[in-house]
Amino acid sequence: MLVVVDGTWSMNFNSDDNGEDPSGRAIGNSEDDIRSNSRRFFEESRYPANKKFYFVGPGNGMNGNDSYPIYFNVLRVIEREINSGNCEELSLVGWSRGAAIIGELTEGLSELAGSNSRRGPRVSNGRRTTQATLDNVLSRPMPTIKYVGLFDSVSMIWRSSPIDRQWGEDITALVQYFAHVTAGDRGSGMGFSYAMRNPDIQAARSERHHIADATHGGVGGSDGTAHAREAYEFIRNHANIAGCL
Repeated sequence: MLVVVDGTWSMNFNSDDNGEDPSGRAIGNSEDDIRSNSRRFFEESRYPANKKFYFVGPGNGMNGNDSYPIYFNVLRVIEREINSGNCEELSLVGWSRGAAIIGELTEGLSELAGSNSRRGPRVSNGRRTTQATLDNVLSRPMPTIKYVGLFDSVSMIWRSSPIDRQWGEDITALVQYFAHVTAGDRGSGMGFSYAMRNPDIQAARSERHHIADATHGGVGGSDGTAHAREAYEFIRNHANIAGCL
């Protein structure tokens, strides 16, 4: 099974004829026939339609705080598909903050595999914040994460992650094969920089490709540029080696 989480404002990089993602968000708003690299990976994947899921990336560009509900939307879909018997193996792909969400999911899924319990979303009533623990979440074993492919993961999310305070800082040992393509630019022109997430990699195999003269958007945004094609081929080729359809 394949799960893809796209980057910030990814709807601007995708055409408006793609409908909605599993959480009901519009996939694209562009009148042009364009797509992001993550969307291309999803569309060209050979997984059956009922075994691949694409999620729009965060829409709050300044602070990325809507990464938090996206994480839980994706996690619930993965849990549902595991429990239904539709997920015997798992591949995860993402761009930008979507890639940081994917990294955090490897932590959350590893915790779930070990205890079959996890924390729910934080809930605040204005006076105190609580976070419930859900037990006996899975009725079937956790599948192996066969492949994780990231297009220039960034950690610029102001809200604490569901697992700890940081986002995407680990790629856990549940992952067999990890690949990450990074861009050369780190500046934003907005008074802060796109902090590149260099995760602590515990995967059995890992590969990284740095495109020094590429921009962050050039790596993961529109799939029509030379840098985007180079980034895509790197992620796709390693997916093939890993056995990701």
